[in-house]
Amino acid sequence: MIFVDTSVWAAYFNGEDLKEVSFLDDVLAGEKQPIAVLPIVITEVLQGFRSNSGFEQAAELLCRLTILDLSLDSHIRAADLYRRMRQKGVTVRGAVDCLIAQACIESGAELLTLDKVFALVARHTKLALA
Repeated sequence: MIFVDTSVWAAYFNGEDLKEVSFLDDVLAGEKQPIAVLPIVITEVLQGFRSNSGFEQAAELLCRLTILDLSLDSHIRAADLYRRMRQKGVTVRGAVDCLIAQACIESGAELLTLDKVFALVARHTKLALA
């Protein structure tokens, strides 16, 4: 399973020419492995649309993906992940990034991201990057 974070979705919908966007295109076209998202990532992606048609098309695509649902314990582990990273000198921007990392760790999904902080998190955890 591939988890696609907000940074890659934004680049995808903006038509950016990046290897991560090409990879996402290939996964979407091949449907060989499921793509996962968290509801909060859907919110982050959709709030960036200015046009109604773009919003609706993106919502339709995103809602067809595997939606990961985190338990209360997962949220607590995400907070602990933030604390552990801070103790190691890694500053994670906030709760959403910790939830994304925790969701990937728990589900075994590989994370497709443009955000460099996840490479640092992966060095200290079982987070796998795509």
